[in-house]
Amino acid sequence: MITIFTPTYNRKKTLPKLYESLKNQNDKDFEWLIVDDGSSDGTDKLIEEYKKENILNIRYFYKENGGKQRAVNFGVEKSQGEYFFIVDSDDFLSSDAVSKIKEYALSLPENFGGMVFRKINIKEKDYEKIKFSEKYLDTNPIDIVFKYNILGDKGEIFKTEILKKYPFPEIEGEKFVPEGYIWNKIGKDYTLRYIDYGIYFFEYLPDGYTNNFKRDLKRNPKGFGLYYRDMLFYKIPVKFKIKFLLRYLQTKWFVHFL
Repeated sequence: MITIFTPTYNRKKTLPKLYESLKNQNDKDFEWLIVDDGSSDGTDKLIEEYKKENILNIRYFYKENGGKQRAVNFGVEKSQGEYFFIVDSDDFLSSDAVSKIKEYALSLPENFGGMVFRKINIKEKDYEKIKFSEKYLDTNPIDIVFKYNILGDKGEIFKTEILKKYPFPEIEGEKFVPEGYIWNKIGKDYTLRYIDYGIYFFEYLPDGYTNNFKRDLKRNPKGFGLYYRDMLFYKIPVKFKIKFLLRYLQTKWFVHFL
């Protein structure tokens, strides 16, 4: 079984779109695991209505607001699926997402960490930007960018047992650590299969992480600092190392002077 995991915080208005896409899956052998990170907008009542419809296997947990990385750690521990797929509360999936994951899981080598599908920006329709050069590539998060030059957002599906070995750091006073910090660590020890097929549709909302990078960097300098410092030890072009070094120094300044 697959765990589709959704961490959510005051996203009652966007969750229905995701729910509809999950109801439309042509294979419903999955659990929808929701961790509500302290919402106050009635998300709990909305999910209760969904559960009453009895269409999907929904498991809902409410916890005190602590940020996405704590929600992911919590979700991984609660997951009952063999594979763990993070789908944000303002995004949605194609109707064949679950069946495609299962299809590729059947031939995935046992020692691989998981698989990665394309994400599609529903506003830009930017398919070519992250198009792979083959049907699939067996590689890691660093090489997919710096060796194959495949940019853009991607939808990672990891084996749950592997994610349990790589929990996100939970830093006191902060609520965010870039996902790349953990994905890169997994990629050092496990190969991932990158599949040239889009199953995940997304857009950048005004109050989301992507559109508020500077704000979140100041609020979470230690979390970002972990990521930027870690990037200095990977085999990447010097110009990128310089960029990450400058970002790392910026986070250190925020820690000591803000």
